[in-house]
Amino acid sequence: MLGLFSLGLVTVAAEEKVEPVQKKLTEKTTRKSQKLPVAVQKALESGDYVAAQSALVAELKQIQEINPASAVVLRLAMMHEWIRVTGADVLTAMAADDKEKCRFLAEFANDHAWQELYLSCGLVPYQKELGMDVLYRIWREEGGKVKNKPLAVALASCWGGGETWPEPPVAKMLPTKYNPVRRYQFFQKQAAEGKLHPAYAGLKPWELRFVVANPGQDWDDASYEFAAKYINMPWDKYNISCWAATYTGTSKFGDSVQGGAYNLPFGDESEAERTLLNGGVCGAMSHLGAVAAMAHGIPAYTCGQPGHCAYAVRPERGKWIGGFGGPDGGMHNHIFGSEGPTSYNLMEAVFADDARIQSAYRKSFCARALEAAGRDSDAEKMWHMALEDAPLHPFFRAGLHALLKKRGIAPGECYAYLMTDMLPAYIGHGVAASNAMDDLAGVIAGMDDRNRLDVYRKVHEALSLTPASWALKPDKMVEKQSASMSDDAGREKLLKVVFTEHMKRGDGTMFGQLLEWAVKRFTPTDAGSQMFNRAFAAAASEVASAADSMGSEVSADRNKKMQEAYCKAIVAAEQARSAPAFQALTQGALALGKPDFKAAPLQKSAELQGAAAQMALFRISTSGNYDSPVLHAGVMTPAGGKCHTGKEKTPTFIVELAAHGFTTGCIIRKTDGNEGRMKKAVVYTSEDGATWFKRAEVEDMPKEWVAHFPEGTRAKWVKLEFQNAYADFAHLTHFVVYTR
Repeated sequence: MLGLFSLGLVTVAAEEKVEPVQKKLTEKTTRKSQKLPVAVQKALESGDYVAAQSALVAELKQIQEINPASAVVLRLAMMHEWIRVTGADVLTAMAADDKEKCRFLAEFANDHAWQELYLSCGLVPYQKELGMDVLYRIWREEGGKVKNKPLAVALASCWGGGETWPEPPVAKMLPTKYNPVRRYQFFQKQAAEGKLHPAYAGLKPWELRFVVANPGQDWDDASYEFAAKYINMPWDKYNISCWAATYTGTSKFGDSVQGGAYNLPFGDESEAERTLLNGGVCGAMSHLGAVAAMAHGIPAYTCGQPGHCAYAVRPERGKWIGGFGGPDGGMHNHIFGSEGPTSYNLMEAVFADDARIQSAYRKSFCARALEAAGRDSDAEKMWHMALEDAPLHPFFRAGLHALLKKRGIAPGECYAYLMTDMLPAYIGHGVAASNAMDDLAGVIAGMDDRNRLDVYRKVHEALSLTPASWALKPDKMVEKQSASMSDDAGREKLLKVVFTEHMKRGDGTMFGQLLEWAVKRFTPTDAGSQMFNRAFAAAASEVASAADSMGSEVSADRNKKMQEAYCKAIVAAEQARSAPAFQALTQGALALGKPDFKAAPLQKSAELQGAAAQMALFRISTSGNYDSPVLHAGVMTPAGGKCHTGKEKTPTFIVELAAHGFTTGCIIRKTDGNEGRMKKAVVYTSEDGATWFKRAEVEDMPKEWVAHFPEGTRAKWVKLEFQNAYADFAHLTHFVVYTR
């Protein structure tokens, strides 16, 4: 790694020696051709950014054609955008603070390359002096020459907040321990010594945001230094670096992690060192894993999950992998929202092409300049041009929508824009589409139900192909859609649209979440339950008819097709981890008729203490062709049921108890026939659904296996995993957990 870094530095130095004269001439010509108007330059030198903004606007009004093709125009537009987002009054007050700050701001104003990095880093410190103050402090520390401007910009972005995150907690943390200048120096030192990931040198400021800090729940500077020194892994293994510490809820001195004495007698050590010394639960360990990756130049973040903390690392562009149950959940570092995976997938898509996103940002600067010049019609066209390069950028889309509303876009024109221009670009990013449409909610409300339903159908088409997880909760989004319909008849049509679009395609995860919403929203009342059942039946019938027309080998028996639709919905509810939807859909499917199957009775249940626990949810790793999802709920009871995976090396089954409890063990029975497929079996328990502890294992599982748990085992989830030498099926009739 050191050799690679050294080679890179030599190459750069060699290039500078080959063409030094030409480079200086080019820079001189560029500076001359981009000389600022006199009024603007005088205002900058005096530190009067209110006057500078006025002079810029006056100059922009004189320019006939504002577009990024002209370097001079682009520079004026970019400077106007910098002053706009930071605030002319904020910059003026900062310049008046002392002469050195005034000089720094004037230099920054004249460094258009640095400005561009700052404005296109994802989150620009928004109406805050803090971002510029971070840059100033780094500039001052380096004697007026910032050697790594992308790194400085990333730190300013993390500390300064942004349009979707105005006040990140790291900005309020103790400055003696959380210091962006010291963080800058740390990464510069690590890079100089060749101790960072080979890809670090090429990271853009928006990527470096996920290296330099965790703005939502950061750890102190000393933790980065400690992790860099003592937690060193192969580059592709930092998703398991959390296990450098011991998972424990009790310190070496018997103090609970929930109490204030847990870290005693440790006190002055960094958070990373304390965790390595004393261990911890998911929060401390996930932070340790994330900081270890970040300290080595690998983007990472921690994330909150229900009753759990996890983390994610990014070994290469576009690829986030989970640590300790991540990467999905509430991200503690984000740009376009905090809901993983939709937020990080959107971010990666927006910034995927370096050249196109740079072009889009430059057009956005010009769009803002046109607005300032009072040319809204031209600004609207420029926003459209920016969105051709970056159609998914939420801030650019919001800029366009603000102008559309300002001029009073009619419902009919809005319908055409959504259906032909915007929504087709959002396939696979349905949540972003729905969020962007919120800007136009008032206009959409003016549409008739038919057009509104067309729009929602297109949104759900995009949603059905959007990678999702159990962590995503679309309740508010679809509730707003439902509320916008004129009456119950319209809401039933929307429900049918939702079911139809999500039955047709996708992996079922989003479908499961929407089913959970629909169950909670409609089934508590008789009238709502009837609406739910009619909409589900109509959707299932439409999907089945479509399958017939495509030549699918589906039985003509409509009842059977309904059963198939319910089975798909049950598996979707399992993957979404929705117990209410799982239970309601199972009952609905059984009402159509129970499959002709009867499990053989258990023989060894008397060997376990306590009684069969009340279960909430069953999950299967894959649902094979021989599976019967309608019978999954029965598997968790002594009466038995039926479940069957696809071919896997490690097929798994997870049961979720209705409540935490002391578990004594479980009894598992294979389906009659081909029992030899399943040999080595391991049972785990968990209290948070992410951290698993091995409780029992057997090398050659008998047809009916009783797994006894250690005394005092508490659990909410119990998992069975078969460990095969090669991919094969797994099939059970019973997986019953006992509690007392």
